Amino acid sequence: MANKFTLSAEELAAFAAQLSLTVKTGIPLSEAIMILMEDAETDSAKKLLGIVLDKLELGGTLADALKDTGVFPVYMTQMIEIGEASGRLDHVLDSLHRYYEREDNIAKSAKSAVTYPAIMLVILIVIIVILVTKVLPIFNQVFNTLGGEMTPLAQGAIRVGEIISNSSVAIVVIVVVIAAILIVLRLTPGGRKSLVGMGQRMFRQLSDRMAAAKFASGMSLMLASGLDVDRSVELTLPLMGNPGMYAKVDKLKKLTEGGASFTDSVVATKIFSGMQGRMLTLGFKSGNLDNVMGQIADDYEKEVDDRLDNLISIIEPTMVAILCVIVGLILLSAMLPLLGVMSTIM
Repeated sequence: MANKFTLSAEELAAFAAQLSLTVKTGIPLSEAIMILMEDAETDSAKKLLGIVLDKLELGGTLADALKDTGVFPVYMTQMIEIGEASGRLDHVLDSLHRYYEREDNIAKSAKSAVTYPAIMLVILIVIIVILVTKVLPIFNQVFNTLGGEMTPLAQGAIRVGEIISNSSVAIVVIVVVIAAILIVLRLTPGGRKSLVGMGQRMFRQLSDRMAAAKFASGMSLMLASGLDVDRSVELTLPLMGNPGMYAKVDKLKKLTEGGASFTDSVVATKIFSGMQGRMLTLGFKSGNLDNVMGQIADDYEKEVDDRLDNLISIIEPTMVAILCVIVGLILLSAMLPLLGVMSTIM
């Protein structure tokens, strides 16, 4: 039975954390799911957990139960299947919680970096439209009354305002169509993929670091679950939504299958820097490769957050400066000649 909604990274992280807590206490899975059902706040969540509970009560595994819902990602169900088979389900759930928590933090940081400039741009456009359609025509009437003439810049702005006023219906239709297209793109898998690809091209360096963080986080989870390096790389490969990172991980997979060492292959494919490659070498020799991968994922996540903060700190004053300059030029183009006319009268 498939549901027609998807779970966010935040919801997946919360589910893994809550289930891990109950599993650690020794509560059977069916009872654990029943407890989660009682705490669920929405009918859709209760219905979803009910599907899982029904499968468990029929003797199915947790992984199969989650697959039956149709909303849990393949990556999560595969890892839980590995955890159940290896007897390390609690550890896998903990790792999944950290993994999806990282995904949620990065997604929220990226969303805030895009949302703020978009709001500023909308405010800028609204203010300019009000100026050229409402304010400047009033100044023009005053000039006509006083027998003066506005500057070419102000006259050009008024003509733009007239065009906007005369085409207001068409502009509204275009805005609605664009908004509808964006909504459709966000609601369809192919559309979301197109939007993600567009964002990756616009912010290539940031996207590359987000992809590297996802690879390191996925590898840390796989290795901590008891998988070997080759199998971890194989399962992590489908998670790479960034085409560039996918190609690098695919090349890494082929190199390791050909007999090359994992750490040398990581450096050769330029997935990580040389310093991080040396960290991997030390982690591999000491048997702490999963911890090193987790540390690298944390480092990349911090770097992504810092870059996004820097980007916002640059965009904010830039947008304010642009707004001040445009509004100032428009008002000055009307005010200065008006002051000149008033001075001659007085």
